[in-house]
Amino acid sequence: MEKIKILIVDDEQIVIDSIKRLLKKVEMLELESSLSAPRGLELANEFRPDIILVDLMMPEIDGIEFLKEIKKNNPFALVIIITGYATINTALQAMQFGAFDYISKPFTRDELLKVIDRASSLIKSKKNQKTDLQLQKDVLGGIRGAAQYSWLMMTDEGLVLLGIERAVLYSIGGIQTIYLPSVGDEIRQGSVYFQIFSTDLRIQSIISPLSGTVVEVNNRILQKPDLIVQDPYGEGWLLKVRPSNFEKDMKTLGLL
Repeated sequence: MEKIKILIVDDEQIVIDSIKRLLKKVEMLELESSLSAPRGLELANEFRPDIILVDLMMPEIDGIEFLKEIKKNNPFALVIIITGYATINTALQAMQFGAFDYISKPFTRDELLKVIDRASSLIKSKKNQKTDLQLQKDVLGGIRGAAQYSWLMMTDEGLVLLGIERAVLYSIGGIQTIYLPSVGDEIRQGSVYFQIFSTDLRIQSIISPLSGTVVEVNNRILQKPDLIVQDPYGEGWLLKVRPSNFEKDMKTLGLL
């Protein structure tokens, strides 16, 4: 079976060594690394990795710019952002640019293996001789399925109000922290736009049912997260979005 190639890009040798140590016993992985983003981009073209682990905060080129460059030349590589707790909001923005997921430092072996396992499973499915049409159907099915977690409502001014379905909130339990994009951010249909950290330290990511620009964030729920459970269809709304192509997005969801 063909090995899955992983490229690690971080300006701290200790982080690279730690990741290699944690992954070295995993079968069918081939590892390469770089201490600089420019060299990492060169290696990406030479090594053609399936998965890239890249630090968000690096000199010369930061993780988001690195991600944008990778997507130009290697659009099918799955990029996992390495971030500190203070930069989680920026990591969520990176996911809107096509990052597969992020992992926060310091991370455990289990946390690293879980995200690598999910990415590897997706890579293996792509390499399993699926046709482009089948892959498109898989993506479309994922968007339609995950979009059921969110509700949306058109306002009088032509904006769309986004929120979370009550059943999803009940399945999560107690909420510790939530992360939302900021006003002016672009969200894309099928990309993560909202995350909930539960009181038992589980993370629930929600993908966006539509694309557009965030024009207002419900700051009340940032201060009082339980509000989205108490009144999910009223005061617990999340975002107001100016849709970029509402009719097309609704057709993708099968709602038109």
